[in-house]
Amino acid sequence: MTKTVAEIAESLGAEVVGDGSRPISGVASLERAGADEIAFIDKPERAEAALQSAAGCLVVPPGVTSDVKPLIQAANPKLAFVRAIQLFQSPRPNLPGVHPTAVVGDSVSLGDGVRIGPFAVIEAGVRFGADTDVGPGVYVGERCVLGAACVLHPHAVLYADVTLGDRVAVHAGAVLGSDGFGYVVEDGVYHKFPQIGRLEIGDDVEIGANTTIDRGALDATVIERGAKVDNLVQIAHNVTVGEHAALSAQVGVAGSSTVEARAVLAGQVGVADHVTIGEGAIVGAQGGVPTGKKIRPKQIVWGTPARPLTEFKAQFAAASRLPKWKAELDDLRARVAEIDDLRAKVAELDALRARVAELDGLRTKAAEVDALRTRLAELERRLDQAPPLPPSQL
Repeated sequence: MTKTVAEIAESLGAEVVGDGSRPISGVASLERAGADEIAFIDKPERAEAALQSAAGCLVVPPGVTSDVKPLIQAANPKLAFVRAIQLFQSPRPNLPGVHPTAVVGDSVSLGDGVRIGPFAVIEAGVRFGADTDVGPGVYVGERCVLGAACVLHPHAVLYADVTLGDRVAVHAGAVLGSDGFGYVVEDGVYHKFPQIGRLEIGDDVEIGANTTIDRGALDATVIERGAKVDNLVQIAHNVTVGEHAALSAQVGVAGSSTVEARAVLAGQVGVADHVTIGEGAIVGAQGGVPTGKKIRPKQIVWGTPARPLTEFKAQFAAASRLPKWKAELDDLRARVAEIDDLRAKVAELDALRARVAELDGLRTKAAEVDALRTRLAELERRLDQAPPLPPSQL
């Protein structure tokens, strides 16, 4: 398939800068695009490098111009490029009907253009909207309702009473409507709480491979319109995921939690039960949200337990300096030990000085005693040398 730059721009509702007659036959990344392919940049500062690439045409932000190659200016270049990719994709072969190896139960309703692939099992009472595609090995339980243009990829599983809106994509190995993890404990024994609720999935939802979404315990687990759920995600019973929310790989959301519209849970986020993630909030990768916590709308949190991003950054920066601080603390402790040792020696020296002072006092007193002894000896000598008194004076 080949289209001119002008034809592509018209399909995208965008503006052409340069030669609109240039033929384009495909799309590619900027690094690999050839002369007959289109690529994109989403930031003006990347324009200089992009214009030196081999790409035959670029989708660019408004204001980027060039005399080197034709451009298509779009307000959202990445979204425009997505739509350009769709222009060059071959449509799925329209081969409606039920494969001979499929098993289809009683009272199943097939809309126009529905395809049931090899070895699929469709239980009684299921209803399919027009143009829905059921891949090989898919299982659809009793009374499920699927809207128009849904795609169930190979080996997807829908338990009974699951409802899908229009244009829902369910990737390989996903399990929808399985029992929630609900038990009543008595004397250390777990007794199963029957999971008799429903799973309701809105229009334009995409569910990744090997993801599991449990039905409600009594009411419904709800995934609202436009939500995107990545691979290997676990969504528990009675959870509500709002419109256009995004849950990345290996996210786990425990029971009765709410992820409001346009919230984002990055990879490996863990959300405990009865949590509310506010509208437009973002929980960073490997964040952990404790039971009952409420994340405010548009708030960005990170870490475990999840806390505001600025606080997390400050704490993370402090934690990264702990080895340095520990070395400094060890050095200070050694210096304090030296000072304590010096203080002990000073105390000993002060005690010695006190004793020396006492000895000096004793020496002074001894000198005084010696002086007195000398005077006494002198007096005694004088007495001995004095002539005897006449008898008349006696």
